[in-house]
Amino acid sequence: MAGTTMTDNCPFSTIPSHLNKVRAHIPAHVTLVCVSKFQPTEAIRAAYEAGERHFGESRVQELKQKAAQLPSDIYWHFIGHLQTNKVRDLMKLRPYLIHSVDSERLLQDINDEAGRTGIVQDVLLEVHVAREETKTGFSTEELSAICRQLSAFPNVRIRGLMTMATNTEDETEIRRCFTQTASLVRHLTDVSDLPSGNEAVLSMGMSDDYTIAIECGSNMVRIGSTIFGERTRSAGTRMPKAVFFDQDGVLYNSMPYHAESWAWAMTKHGLPYTAIECYRNEGRTSTGVIQEHHQQMYGTDATPELIQAIYKDKTDHFTQMTGGFPGIIPDVDKVLQYLHDNGIECWVVTGSGQRDLINALNKTFHNVFKGIISSFDCTKGKPDPEPYLKAWERCGFAKEECMVVENAPLGVRAAKAAGLFACAVNTGILPDSDLEAEHADLVLPDMNALLEWFKTRDR
Repeated sequence: MAGTTMTDNCPFSTIPSHLNKVRAHIPAHVTLVCVSKFQPTEAIRAAYEAGERHFGESRVQELKQKAAQLPSDIYWHFIGHLQTNKVRDLMKLRPYLIHSVDSERLLQDINDEAGRTGIVQDVLLEVHVAREETKTGFSTEELSAICRQLSAFPNVRIRGLMTMATNTEDETEIRRCFTQTASLVRHLTDVSDLPSGNEAVLSMGMSDDYTIAIECGSNMVRIGSTIFGERTRSAGTRMPKAVFFDQDGVLYNSMPYHAESWAWAMTKHGLPYTAIECYRNEGRTSTGVIQEHHQQMYGTDATPELIQAIYKDKTDHFTQMTGGFPGIIPDVDKVLQYLHDNGIECWVVTGSGQRDLINALNKTFHNVFKGIISSFDCTKGKPDPEPYLKAWERCGFAKEECMVVENAPLGVRAAKAAGLFACAVNTGILPDSDLEAEHADLVLPDMNALLEWFKTRDR
């Protein structure tokens, strides 16, 4: 689009006039950050050609792609929740300003990675003043403690504070949030090495409340929909309406016991088997696993009697090791409760045929599940898409309103074959590359990372 002229029927032709309306309400000392997350590069270029240079992104990969395609004199602001495992990739992009530093650990990681990159990274500390638990940021006490030890972070330059007001139509509450943050930044500049006076950045205000924020002292506002219109959002960029959870390795911490039990039972019956093979076959029906391995070993089908004997031995061994209950994956209960509290349907989609574990799901997880799809409901197991398609049909939502949480490559394959957004939480022994090879949309290290990811989704 470089070098072209927008016409009236161009979908981005209204951006300059939207910008002019916003600029009319912004004093000269206030920096406008155009929130360009989820917007196409053509929309950003239209704002650029209208004179804007500050743009805000919330995902590292999206920022990387856009920075490579757009002019080099753009000032890129990172405004989203930043996971610690994405810090290294973000530092390579050398953003102009990171708005969302919400923990000491994240600040330390940015400091360390900036040192390795050979830069001093400008950041804002995010302060939590909203009356919503889902928002992140430092408390007032934590903020004061951090500002008294800024010398411990030589590779970052703390420019000021950022906050988000409570999501409410109550203007009094919105003003309280902004006024409290403005007072806080003035206090901190008096007692710490934060920039003083007009040099301190106060990033407050978005499309719905930026005029109030400016009245309360903001000198940087983050505005998106008022400039670009409503964002084009796809599955993964917004909060889903239904989440389909695999069982073993996602809900129950059962895979180490399954792997040992399968290896013991298969080897006992003349079919040497390893734990790594178990993880790579996870999600398939037991009959399918035994048949395929028997065919590979002997070139013939396993008899029904052999299948039954192996499965019985495997189940007995599993029960003997676990007492019938292997425990749950760390922090998955917090994920389920968060989704349940926010009205998101939670489903179980499993290839398991262990009735005791399936029957215990609702008791274990306090009846958060809307429905359970197991091997008793399907004629085909993963990696066939049938289990996830059945869950999708029963939930009644559009595919872009649903997502899958898996830990196994074959489970990811099934989810993608069903046309669903697939998040892989790697709780096992396989490398991330095994999950990425099946085209997982998102690979996370644990359930706490998944919880934080959900907290950053658009509603």
